[in-house]
Amino acid sequence: MNLSLCGCGFLGIYHLGVAVCLRDHAPSLLKSLKRVCGASAGSLVGCVLVSDPTKIEACIDFTLKLADDIRKKPLGAMTPGFNLLVPLRGFLEEHLPPNAHQVCSNALYVSVTNVQTKKNEIACQYSSREELIQHLMASCHIPLYAALQSPVISGKKYMDGGMTNNLVIFEDGRTLTVSPFCGPQDICPRDKPGKGWYFNFAEQNFQMNRKNMVRGMHALFPPSQKNLQIYFNQGKRDAEKFLRKEGQYVS
Repeated sequence: MNLSLCGCGFLGIYHLGVAVCLRDHAPSLLKSLKRVCGASAGSLVGCVLVSDPTKIEACIDFTLKLADDIRKKPLGAMTPGFNLLVPLRGFLEEHLPPNAHQVCSNALYVSVTNVQTKKNEIACQYSSREELIQHLMASCHIPLYAALQSPVISGKKYMDGGMTNNLVIFEDGRTLTVSPFCGPQDICPRDKPGKGWYFNFAEQNFQMNRKNMVRGMHALFPPSQKNLQIYFNQGKRDAEKFLRKEGQYVS
């Protein structure tokens, strides 16, 4: 079994709800995962799941506080002089364990986009804790939105992996897919089918409906704490439904 968490900006709090449910109610499933992959916010949550699941609550508090700070800015994350990667890096430097790079090597797969070739790359080997953080920052770098300068790793510039592969599916084994957007993923919101129209962006299928449009806005421009809490709780509920269906839920 593999786990893949899509890129979704501030809706990463949905992933945190899923992560809490997996940690607390499916520990055997979590331990049996061969690979955890993420793009952008999904890579951050995936890293915490792999390196130290006890830090999930710290991630929740950080996300809510960061969202509050950004809502106060005139242009949100795009306010001149603000670099979204700075607080993200600060959190990782404070909370990742010293051996995070060793634990995550060949276990955490991070989707990034090579700026020069515009092609997707998947990182899974980290020679140091700093190199792991660099890949996570690269995966979260939405040009002009998160920061002006692209992160550089080994002399190459990288940007958000969600631009080229937002939901990685492994060829071998089963990949459990997670998304806060309604679609065909294993764990995701289930909106009314409507006309059943879907569109594909960066290897991920999305249902075409108004709710997904609102979610897209909330991913980049965080809503109130109340609404973020709703996304978090929905992640927990959707994960619980999946685990019960699979017979993996432990009370």
